Amino acid sequence: MAGDGAILLTAAGVSYRCPAPQGTLVNSVGAGDSMVAGFITGFMESNGDFERAFHMGVATGSASAFSENLATRPEVEELLKGIG
Repeated sequence: MAGDGAILLTAAGVSYRCPAPQGTLVNSVGAGDSMVAGFITGFMESNGDFERAFHMGVATGSASAFSENLATRPEVEELLKGIG
């Protein structure tokens, strides 16, 4: 959903919404893949907490879109502070 944020629907029917973090789009190439990688990392680090994983995915995808290259962990963590 790009600048409109993101939605997660679980198999159990639970839905989560998250607005897009504020930032300047620099390069969106790889942002979706980064979001998936961030979700998986958040899911593994939180022992299966979908909401935490979702927020980590949004932060990771956004951090990648806001930088020349793929996101770094510090960039993700900074954006994560403003999510949720």
